[in-house]
Amino acid sequence: MQKIVFFLFVVLTLNLKAQRIRSVINGYGHMNYNLTSDLNSSNDPTKSYFELGEHDLFVNSYFKERISFLGEFVVRYTKGTPTNFSASIERARLKFDYYKNHSVLLGKIHTPINYWNDVYHHGRVFFPTIDRPVSFSYIVPLHNLGIQFQGQNLGKLNFGYDIAIGNGISASDAFDENLTPATTLAFHIKPKDNLRFGASYFYDFLSDASITGVHTGHTMSPGHIHGTSYKGALNFHLISASAAYFGERHEFLNEFAYSPTHTDTLGTAQNFSNFTYYGYRIKEKHVPFAVVDLIKIAENDLYTYHFDLIKFSLGYRYEFNELINVKAQIGYAQNLFGSSHNDINNVEFKVQFAYGF
Repeated sequence: MQKIVFFLFVVLTLNLKAQRIRSVINGYGHMNYNLTSDLNSSNDPTKSYFELGEHDLFVNSYFKERISFLGEFVVRYTKGTPTNFSASIERARLKFDYYKNHSVLLGKIHTPINYWNDVYHHGRVFFPTIDRPVSFSYIVPLHNLGIQFQGQNLGKLNFGYDIAIGNGISASDAFDENLTPATTLAFHIKPKDNLRFGASYFYDFLSDASITGVHTGHTMSPGHIHGTSYKGALNFHLISASAAYFGERHEFLNEFAYSPTHTDTLGTAQNFSNFTYYGYRIKEKHVPFAVVDLIKIAENDLYTYHFDLIKFSLGYRYEFNELINVKAQIGYAQNLFGSSHNDINNVEFKVQFAYGF
């Protein structure tokens, strides 16, 4: 693995010498207003506040016809830091198109798990909704640091594949104590314009399940994700399937994930999630939409504490243009099976102003 990475680095370095670099820099950001009410709470059940969201610097550089660089650098609110804001490198990868539509990527990438993680970055102006699917905070490995082999738009069905090997979900961007790298195998087809079907398989072996890495969700909830004190080995599997259609009128996205985790202590835990979005475009700029989002983490899961949730949302998106929109969304969340450690019974109203430049 190290020899392959070193060889690719040498090849790319030699190709970049004496080449004129052409760069395109974009920025994206958003601001939210949140009104939430915990229907089970008698003490301060309602909260109302404004929120300065993530701000994203997006860099594309082209060194020559077949070699490019993509960087994504995000500043976000992080409670407990000196200024309450911190910066992170979300993506930093070199891409070499070595043969027709086949490429090799090296660096930090979005793990090619599903449609959402493949297509959207941190610019909320491109999100069809205000929030990501709930599964992104619990079971979806968002990032990978390593090497990825990719093919795009192959044949009549526009077949695509991704094979990624790199630091896993308990790793950092500089170190992974596990000997076995995480592996992702994914494919998709686009049989017609604006329509895509895809599936993927992700596997990672954690020698110590209590170690928290940096390649998991951004909105981790204390007491749920990575709150485990289990220090034993854990086999993490994730099987995902996506169906997406974004046409002139109708918009539809379904993201399904099944994640069995196995430990010698409690055996195999069966976890799953499903996110369904539907929107209907009216007169180009107006898009009312509906969302059903659910997740179930099993009682015997030793990577993420037991948790279940179902969330219903109705929303509206108005697009001033491709780089400015406003969304309003009302939602209700409760326990899916009524047996979670945390009793959830929440109503929320959100407004988001998202922009790019």
